[in-house]
Amino acid sequence: MLIAIHPDDYMNPKIGKPDASSPRWADLLEKAGHEVKWVNVYRADILEQLKGCDGFMWRWAHFGGMGQIAHRLLPVIERELGLVVYPDQATCWHYDDKIAQYYLLTAAGIPMPDTWIWFDKAEASDWARKADYPLVIKLYAGASSTNVRLVNSADDAAAWIERLFGQGVYSLASVSRAPWGWKRRIRAAAKSLLLGRPLNERRSQWHLHKNYVLFQEFLPDNPHDTRVTVIGRRAFGYRRFNRPNDFRASGSGNFDTDPKGVELEAVRLGFRVAEKLGTQSIAIDVIQRGTERVVTELSYTYVMWIVQTCPGHWEIEGQELVWTDGRMWPEEAQIQDFLARLENREKSKRN
Repeated sequence: MLIAIHPDDYMNPKIGKPDASSPRWADLLEKAGHEVKWVNVYRADILEQLKGCDGFMWRWAHFGGMGQIAHRLLPVIERELGLVVYPDQATCWHYDDKIAQYYLLTAAGIPMPDTWIWFDKAEASDWARKADYPLVIKLYAGASSTNVRLVNSADDAAAWIERLFGQGVYSLASVSRAPWGWKRRIRAAAKSLLLGRPLNERRSQWHLHKNYVLFQEFLPDNPHDTRVTVIGRRAFGYRRFNRPNDFRASGSGNFDTDPKGVELEAVRLGFRVAEKLGTQSIAIDVIQRGTERVVTELSYTYVMWIVQTCPGHWEIEGQELVWTDGRMWPEEAQIQDFLARLENREKSKRN
């Protein structure tokens, strides 16, 4: 069979570790006796490039404008061209969109922190005056806790509401304090002049966020979260510890893959989410509200080498979790499942 792959490489230069799935995918497919065709989704003739292909794989990410291509192109490849696709729509349509994830998980009956999303300034302002603080404010997109902040008072909330329903923001990380400060604006202008950049220059991976606001329940006493990655019937788990004097774990770089520290109820929750949503691959972030485990975020893709450092994984047989020793690259599991889908499709055609 002929499988089209768009190449990816998301290595973090600060860490220096490789993070590309496409070379492993291609190697595994070729070893299984299949042909790989490298394609380019940025070209105008992408649909022509896919003619004669049986499947398509692209590990798209949240930067570089990939989302605006993926959301338009992948449904067409999967539904209209009829190719076996990774990631399929059940797996990735909600990627990097916390608003979509809230609606999806709530509808699926998956426990989350209490969440309030407002698209009307007056409604948001009325609610914020009576809310209990602290709360967490989030932008719908962003990774490594970049766009997650703590809001400690109604005045802080009002300032964020004013900003988000006004000029908007590109990133919460770029705002050092409540967004009304004139000192912050002066510092930002001075920095832009020193760097020789126009005042309105923004990095291409950021979107302007405005005309909505998302607040979430703050759950203290969570020194870490548990990241559970489910690929098919396999679950990999590890703990991510918070930054010093911070409530955020994502992006801290401090993690522990010892399975003895991973709560099995979090693993079961990961399998439950994957089954409910019908995903090929999903990573969930789990924290606790009292004795209840709640999901704060979903991601179909993740840092591959961290998952590979897990000393084994769980598989689910009925209601039982069965541990399997041995490291495994996530791409190996993805290709096993991808080839099984291709085989099932061919069987269906023959029947």
